[in-house]
Formats: sequence, structure tokens, C-alpha cells
Amino acid sequence: MAEETPVVLRFDDPSQPTAPETVFLHGRGSSERQAAGLLRAFPGAAIRAYRGPLREAGGFAWFENAGIGNGRPESLAEQIPKVEQWIAADTGARAPWLCGFSNGAAMAAALAVAKPGAYAGLIMIAGCFPSESLPVGGLQGMPVLFCRGQFDGVIPHDKSQRALDYLTGSSGAWTEFVSYADGHAISPDLLGRIAAWFRSRSS
Repeated sequence: MAEETPVVLRFDDPSQPTAPETVFLHGRGSSERQAAGLLRAFPGAAIRAYRGPLREAGGFAWFENAGIGNGRPESLAEQIPKVEQWIAADTGARAPWLCGFSNGAAMAAALAVAKPGAYAGLIMIAGCFPSESLPVGGLQGMPVLFCRGQFDGVIPHDKSQRALDYLTGSSGAWTEFVSYADGHAISPDLLGRIAAWFRSRSS
């Protein structure tokens, strides 16, 4: 059964009400607690980490898969608007940045394409788009950081490459690509590279 009420873990400083906001979406089988390992990637930001609405593999997920890297259309149609509403209901005066890992990266990407004006930017870590139907100009002018581990054996390379091709091509996004020396994981080196990118674009 899918969760209808959001579960959110917050990392923020109430004395900094104008801090940039980052929404983090965890990987399949994980939970909102995964965000605790990413805090230094978002210096000065208020972070909201959401729990995926579906229970899976001892944790949670954002949508059902029809295969690795391919979301079931019915599940995407149900979950994308729900998560979009969760985020919108808790967003302040500034549009939040979206960041996701693996399954969470796919959901973050789907949210950004569905309503690009609602978000300040997108950071995809070890993920791809959950659908092949991607609009020309769908992320026009949006800053995007696409991160792929050199030894990632989970996300098919062709799916990852198609995502990168879209982001650097017809999407219209301002995309930077980071290739890092790891597998389907988040390395300390990657956190530093995300932090440098985020600091330069969120200030």
C-alpha cells in the first residue's frame, strides 16, 4: 500500500530563513535517512529528505519498475503528482533544488520535467529518466548536475547515456557532467564536487 502522507526528515537552521532549500529523494530500498550522509554536499542549505511512498526491499521506493531504469507508466502517473504535491505544500518563498540518488534521481528528474518552473535546479546521482518520453526544451535554462559512477553496474550504461544526451542536448538545460571513481554509490570525492557546484549556483 502506498503512503499518502509525507514523511520528511529535516536538516535546517531556523535562524537562516532565507537559506536555499534542497529536497533529497533516496534510492530504492532506502529511506529518508540516507540524506544524513549528504549534508556536506549542500553547504548553507536547508534540506528536506522525503520517504518514498512505496514499501520495497526493507525500505521504500518512489515508483514501481517495469525493469531496471524503466518505471511502470501507471505507477509514475500515480506517484509523480503525489510527490509533487508533498513538496509544493512545504515550499517557502524560494523554489527548492531537487537531488536524488538512483530511484530517487529518476523521480527527481520526472518531477523537474513535469513542472520545471517549480524547482531551482536538479542534481541526479547514479540515475536516469524513468521514461523515454522526454519533451524538447523540457528543462530549458535549468541548472543540472548529472553524476555517474565509472563502475556503476546497476543502471544500464545505455540508459544513463541517453539521460546525459538529453540533458546536454534537446532538454535545453545547463548541464554539467561529473564522472567519479566509484560504483552505484556516493563517494566522499563526489560530495565535494557537488558542494562546489551547488555553492556556485545557489548563492
